Amino acid sequence: MRSVSLSAVKAGITRLRDKGGASPDSLYDLLNGHVDASRSPVQRPGTAVDAILPPGTVGLCAFQGKLHVFSSNFVDPGDDRYVVDILRHPNVDYAGGLSRIHFAKPFLGFLYVVAEFENGDVFHYWLQFKGNWLPLTFYKIDDTVKPSTPTGFFYKATSVDNPPAWNPSTKYALGDVVQPTVYNGYKYTVVEADGDNPASGTTEPTWPTTDGAQVTEDVDLSQAPATTTTDGSTGSPAGDRYDNLPGLSSKIQTEGGQ
Repeated sequence: MRSVSLSAVKAGITRLRDKGGASPDSLYDLLNGHVDASRSPVQRPGTAVDAILPPGTVGLCAFQGKLHVFSSNFVDPGDDRYVVDILRHPNVDYAGGLSRIHFAKPFLGFLYVVAEFENGDVFHYWLQFKGNWLPLTFYKIDDTVKPSTPTGFFYKATSVDNPPAWNPSTKYALGDVVQPTVYNGYKYTVVEADGDNPASGTTEPTWPTTDGAQVTEDVDLSQAPATTTTDGSTGSPAGDRYDNLPGLSSKIQTEGGQ
């Protein structure tokens, strides 16, 4: 059979025939392909079937340019084409392995896998993480990472110390630590407090997100509107502690850090 190389398809798919045979500007049929903007036919990309998987693994799924296989323990694939995803049994005392993969496809940017273990247990896994752990890297709370040598576990960033959220009209002293009411990865330490009873303002400041950057809250109680207490008397927005301090002006300066 004579073959003709098509470099430009202008007429799309047509089965009409002119004298002299088929036109090289049209297609009779097109399977597993498409015509690109330059009117050239392009073969649909696909994944070559690999019948020999890394020893100790089951299943096969193409994802992000790699061939993903699965195991219940760490396996060195021995080939850069492969990524071994470890699926742990929820029972940490279970010593068996995987028997088969029922389903493995990308879902919302991560692999969704249905795996069966040797004892017949079937579990669903959504392998979501933001990459391998990296040294000297800033991670926010709830970010997840995977060890450089996979263990089957992902690790979520938490805070060693969890300072309280900033509150309006609250007395703060030097060294007090707060974090914004909307978490941004930084905590803020009071480095300067002026006045007899320095307090935070009634409106949360705009927090800087640079190490060492400072933000200042100026509170002028003489200009603040009075509030009515439960006994009918009047007081400042900060509460009874300021009732006997008319005209007081205070300032709190905080410094941010991760």
